[in-house]
Amino acid sequence: MGVHGLTTYLRENQRILAKAIEFPSSSTDVTSIVVDGWSFIYELYEESKLPWVYGGEYKAFSACVEGVVKAWMAVGLRVYFVFDGSAPELKIPTLISRLNHSIVERSLLFFRTSETSRSTHRFLHETRMIPPLAYHACLHALREVASSADTLEVHFADEEGDPYAVELAGRLGAFVVGNDSDFVILNSGKYAGYIQLDDMLWAVPKSVGAGSGDEDGEFRTVKKAKTKKKSAAQQGTHRGLIPPEHSTDLTLSVSVYTPAALASHFKIPVTLLPLLGALVGNDFSNQSSTQRNVQSLFFERQLTLSQRISRVGSTLNSILSAATQKRKARHQVGSVMDLIDRSVHALLIRPPSTVASGEIDAIVDRIVNAALQYAIDKYDGDTFGPDGLWPSKICALHHAETCRLPGLFSRALSLSTDNETADDNAAEHNTQLPQLRSLYITAYRSGHLQPKLMDILNTGTFWPRLFLENPDAENVARSIGRPIREWIFAILEDAVGLPEAPEATGDPEVGQVDTSQIDEEDEEELIDVVEEDSEDDGADLLAPLRGELQKLRAPDEESETPASVISQSRSHLPPRPKCVMEYVRRGTRVAPEGVTVPDISRLLVSSAFHGNSQENWTPLPLRSASERMSVFLHILHSSTVALEELPSEQLMCALVLRWIVRVIHLRAIESSSKEREKEKWTRSEACAFLAFYTSEGHSLNFRTMPAPADSGPNAGSETTPISSRSIQLMAQVLMAIESIHHLSQVLSVSERVPVRVHTLSGQTFHMFLAQKGLNCRDTLPVGLWDACTEGLGDTFAEERPVKVKKSKINGKSIERTSARKAVRVGAAGSQFGLLADLQV
Repeated sequence: MGVHGLTTYLRENQRILAKAIEFPSSSTDVTSIVVDGWSFIYELYEESKLPWVYGGEYKAFSACVEGVVKAWMAVGLRVYFVFDGSAPELKIPTLISRLNHSIVERSLLFFRTSETSRSTHRFLHETRMIPPLAYHACLHALREVASSADTLEVHFADEEGDPYAVELAGRLGAFVVGNDSDFVILNSGKYAGYIQLDDMLWAVPKSVGAGSGDEDGEFRTVKKAKTKKKSAAQQGTHRGLIPPEHSTDLTLSVSVYTPAALASHFKIPVTLLPLLGALVGNDFSNQSSTQRNVQSLFFERQLTLSQRISRVGSTLNSILSAATQKRKARHQVGSVMDLIDRSVHALLIRPPSTVASGEIDAIVDRIVNAALQYAIDKYDGDTFGPDGLWPSKICALHHAETCRLPGLFSRALSLSTDNETADDNAAEHNTQLPQLRSLYITAYRSGHLQPKLMDILNTGTFWPRLFLENPDAENVARSIGRPIREWIFAILEDAVGLPEAPEATGDPEVGQVDTSQIDEEDEEELIDVVEEDSEDDGADLLAPLRGELQKLRAPDEESETPASVISQSRSHLPPRPKCVMEYVRRGTRVAPEGVTVPDISRLLVSSAFHGNSQENWTPLPLRSASERMSVFLHILHSSTVALEELPSEQLMCALVLRWIVRVIHLRAIESSSKEREKEKWTRSEACAFLAFYTSEGHSLNFRTMPAPADSGPNAGSETTPISSRSIQLMAQVLMAIESIHHLSQVLSVSERVPVRVHTLSGQTFHMFLAQKGLNCRDTLPVGLWDACTEGLGDTFAEERPVKVKKSKINGKSIERTSARKAVRVGAAGSQFGLLADLQV
């Protein structure tokens, strides 16, 4: 994440670039930190050593989140969490590459490895994935802490989270905590610097950690030279996010990196750090997987990442140094585009004459786009700290007219303004559109509209959370989630409008640059950082970057048809259907698949919904709560009396089970193949799921887990088998929960259908499945099973018999469980463990 190799470079030069700071619990000072939410989730789940292969231990993870945040507040930290909004279009190739590497390739390796080998702790550690509902569990834990403390706030960025976090920190005079090296490139206002999550060090007071007070007196204990060094726990220190157990009087030590220190190290202005990051390579440098990697043209293969950074830094410094020498007028840098052009030519490892015509211009253009992603609007106000936040009701940082978020919910409103009609129905619809925009903005800012849904409104894309599943089966994002998402797309298109389908028919993986966005941002400035005792470094060399890029593209834009002419010509043509590009697993890679957005009224008619009326049409999110709930249940084919009478905490599990069982049954009918028939759920599996969801899981204590990386999860996991069937069922459950939750948020019924992820334990589900759901129905709440099975008929498969192997010892026939069933996580998963199942 961030600039390629910069994290390694910072660690190698920590003594030069970093400054150590301590936060003792005894201090009365309050220091603000802005936490990158997703970096926190990844780091904390990794450090907690919670099992991941079962689908996620969300109850234990929620407790872990609460413990860390409370420990931060105990040492005097005021915590602001920031979660990403929609991803920019330039980042799509990077997102595809990450999904292929972290999810698809690891899933393929998992299912191509024997059950005995893949159950070892080492294999599970090397193929580790983040459970897809970890965000839900984290957000719930943060809300629980915030409800009882005023030193925690949760923010949701307008778009990319990194610039928003740094801009928020600049407004507060705060540090940014994360694992993204972009935080040492970005800069704004009174930004205090970047703290790495894995660099935190918790210290226990000496009276607790040392155990002996002789060192403070006249005598000192003589230590032998051969005495082994004490471990971190014995010395009273603990490195990482999780604080030591049973300790209250703690001190948190961190290392802080600032953009000023990095720029001073390379002897370049702070404002040129974005250009350094773009030249070295970041998440936005390569706009397409079909284009040549820019960094392959700049660096020899034998160069390490740190050496590449040093080379770019020295190149920029040499160009600027030559430009400042008045005697050498021919070296003067005329503009920022001239600086970029000279940098590109200086970094090329081959003569420019050997590069294809126009390729250098394309490289410069890509470097410009990558550098522009670091742009942050300059703050013109005088108020800093918490009082400087929320200049408007819709954004904590920006005024309503400059915030980019409302524009994502205003496409339908803009179209209605352009179409001047005197129809009463049209006038009423125009008054409804601002209400819809306000409704969704409020829901997003409060965390009741998931950031995943913002990609639909911004770039016309959707990225389902992929997880471990059988690579030989159809992707659950397509089979389980897509029918629900088609309704989501239709509702959003009718309510606020979606982006136009791309005109080009080229490579669907290549994101098209939105030039209209560049037009709107042309007059905005980058942050102007003025360093003390320096006249030359104070100039913002990247400020004209947008204007120069606009001049390069002016001929192309002048040839475009004016928007007014386009709207007039389109009024005589039937509207082209909208299309959302979904990025799902296709075989062994992530690939885009276009999904046509259906018309909401046609969907309601085709599904025989009785509440559909074309006269005086009201968008679904603005209808009454009872009607929205009726539409919600109708979409999920669960409009039954028994289900509507269920308590709120039982609705989600009933809807998930009914949806999965129905979809899998219809797929089996359509194909009539044995493989599809095997996918159907049995009644015992359904009971196991309901028992898992309503049991609230067993509590896993993250503090009791061993520290070594090669250690296993926690006690108790050795008895839970890792079954391919159970993994696939869990993948279906996770996708159904996410999709149904998204639908409930779009229809504003999420409070009636809470997801309750924070009570779930994937290991519990696998354990119930291994027990074939024995006695599970007896533990279910009254009426739940009947509500789940009403109207499903013969959708369940017949119970599968337990396979046993027969062998003979001394001429007697005995039975033993199969090797597949005997595989366990940990030591019991060895081949010798099979002998324990023999019944002699």
